[in-house]
Amino acid sequence: MANYRRPSAPEVTVNDVENDDEPQTIARPIHSRYSSRPLDTYPDVHGHELRGYKRGGGTDFKGQRRHNAYSAGVPWREKIDCNSWKGGRVLLVDYVGKEHTENGRRKIVAQEFWNLEGLKKFYAKTDRSKEAALRVIHVQNASWATRFLLHKFNINHHDDLVGTDFGKWAKYERPQRRAGKPVLNGKTFKTQRDPWRGINRTAFGVDYLKQYERGEEGGGNQRLDQDQAAVKMMELNCYDENDIPTYGYDVFVQRLSVYIQKNEGPPQDPDDPNILNPYMRTGTDYSDPRKGSQPDPMNGSFKDMKSFLQNLDNGNTVIVFEHSHTALPQDTLIPARGEIENRWRRLAFYLPREDAMDDDRLAAECMDLVLSDVFKSLAAAWDRYLYICGTHVGILEDKIYESPADESRAPELWTNSSLWLKVEKLITIHTATVKEMQLQLEDLDDSVLEHGEWIRSMPAEFDKIANNVQEDLVKPTQNLNDLMYKS
Repeated sequence: MANYRRPSAPEVTVNDVENDDEPQTIARPIHSRYSSRPLDTYPDVHGHELRGYKRGGGTDFKGQRRHNAYSAGVPWREKIDCNSWKGGRVLLVDYVGKEHTENGRRKIVAQEFWNLEGLKKFYAKTDRSKEAALRVIHVQNASWATRFLLHKFNINHHDDLVGTDFGKWAKYERPQRRAGKPVLNGKTFKTQRDPWRGINRTAFGVDYLKQYERGEEGGGNQRLDQDQAAVKMMELNCYDENDIPTYGYDVFVQRLSVYIQKNEGPPQDPDDPNILNPYMRTGTDYSDPRKGSQPDPMNGSFKDMKSFLQNLDNGNTVIVFEHSHTALPQDTLIPARGEIENRWRRLAFYLPREDAMDDDRLAAECMDLVLSDVFKSLAAAWDRYLYICGTHVGILEDKIYESPADESRAPELWTNSSLWLKVEKLITIHTATVKEMQLQLEDLDDSVLEHGEWIRSMPAEFDKIANNVQEDLVKPTQNLNDLMYKS
């Protein structure tokens, strides 16, 4: 009997669009994504003093293992320049469809943009902008890119039938405030179908807490203005180098917004004849963007509805909008050029052979991995925050136990109790968001994933975090309240 040889998977190539360098081939591992090296999003902070980011030397924490130096993949072509970060930054990763590659290779194209002109130039090249089986876009502190993409994906359309309120959430860089204080919030946006574009889409947005070592919250020791200081949530204590309690961290509220779009094939009119095409409203003039239904000077003018719809990006897409308090891309939830972005630049590398062979399967599996990475990053941010809070609560316990009858500690205790209630509300919002998004994603597409469930491990992970908030923050502080008033 002849020896059976399992067909090999397509090679994965990654290249830099801007420099048009020769694509670099990444050898596919023999294992599947389930046996590959796990994403190290949960830093080993236990036993190490957490003291914030290393400015200019990476985005990891002191005491945390670094993987970027030896991670498999393609190095970043352009060197980091501090001046480049000032106006924001966009990373765009395309997982190119097989029909646009040679010899069955699975091609991944990544490019960074630092201004609107570069992003518009990319979309002007229709031969490249229409090739992706999946597109992942990471927007960091770039309001110009947010405005452009909200129009490019028709998120801001005035008609509720094809528009979505997600645009109102994403365009605000900072959380809502009430009486000068930040209000923690989160929201999911139901799955929406647009048959005239041939897409389904959904989205979510959450506020989260980000701690900065004292003196770093201004972005390189810059002075905070009144508007920036208004999103400050709390101050946390830690131990200094001499094990003396000291004011060590400022905690701010930052915002994350994620848009997910799934292509469903060629556009078509809905079956119900009573549903009118919202793109053909009376008085629409596509030749003048100031008079049409889409007053969008960024995308120019169009002679008719068809050309307008074709100019939109109707492919499979995940867009992650982020804004950091310092306006530095290494301080967002997913740091610039960090391990997760490196992973996204070679994501097809982790898929089993059968998933990489088919465009629809590739798009769905990679989309699930990207969204899982986003939620894992959010969970990791909770781990780091709770670690610091644990030290803060420990210091408070030492103060109370030293003299339980001393009521001068009461205001500090009440302040902490109030803060933990807000933190408890936030993790409740995050847990509900994860579970709701799991349902929305199943409604978006439930026919392609190998394991049949989107972001399957995330609900349990956030349930654990919610329990930790109760056990490590809320209950210990309640016990201190009881101790003080019983003494």
